[in-house]
Formats: sequence, structure tokens, C-alpha cells
Amino acid sequence: MLGPLKDLLNHQAWADAVFFRAWAASGAQEDKELRTIVDHMVRVQEAFLGVLKGQAGPFAEHPLPEFPELKAHSEAAHEVFKALGHNLDQASLERTVRVPWFPEPPCVIPVSDALLQVCLHSQHHRGQCMARLRALGAAPKNVDYLIWVWKQKPEPRW
Repeated sequence: MLGPLKDLLNHQAWADAVFFRAWAASGAQEDKELRTIVDHMVRVQEAFLGVLKGQAGPFAEHPLPEFPELKAHSEAAHEVFKALGHNLDQASLERTVRVPWFPEPPCVIPVSDALLQVCLHSQHHRGQCMARLRALGAAPKNVDYLIWVWKQKPEPRW
């Protein structure tokens, strides 16, 4: 599980960077629907980083960020996930964490499942964002895992 999970974290960073480049080229940086979805995606990534560090708190209300702030938050979160990925071992994957926004019954899961959830959750919302770009007349990008592998697992270009 360790190798594929590290790959999923690396793919996620690459795919998010590709998405942000496509969004920047679209001329739709002010689109409220895109900003809302991306804000949710990034805040969940940050929230899971908090869970993994044992510092998770409730989601705080905040104004809807603009494109540059969303991009900066995403890039920063992926830097932390990258560092985390370098230090993963089997014991750390088996450690359990509590996801506080699912209170009853308590959601206590292994770190491996928390990281997998982050990747799958982001993939879902990234797909919504690419569909929104298409609906706005922009050119979405295919960020399938296999394409990343085929391209020799490139690093993200933010």
C-alpha cells in the first residue's frame, strides 16, 4: 500500500497543478462556481493535514477566496503532503486518526485511509472543475492517473 499511496499523493499534486494552469488560461478565474468547488477541495485537504497532525478543528466560515489565494493554498498543502509522503512507513500508515467532522459514531480510521480519502475526494472535485471549464468554453485537461504514469510521473508545475 505504501508505494501506490505515495504515487496517488504525487499524482494529486501534479493533477491539481495542471488544473490550476488550465483554469488560469481559461479567463474564468472569477467564476464563483469554480471558486466555491476549489475552496471546498483545498479546505478539505488542509483539514486532513490537520487531522494527520492531531490539530484538526471545525471548518471556519470565511469569505470566498480569489484564484491566487486558492492556488497558493493548494500549492502549500501539496508541499506538506509531499513531505509527509517522504516520511511514510508502514507503521505510520497503520496509526489511527479521528475525523472530527463525523462525530457520532466517532470516525476513527488508519492514516492510510485518511490519505486515500484526500486523494479520492480531490479527484472527484477536480473532475467537477474540469467539467465546469468545458461548460465555460475553456479547454479542460485530462489528468488521469495513467497519463501521469505515461508521462513518467512528472513533478507538478504550478
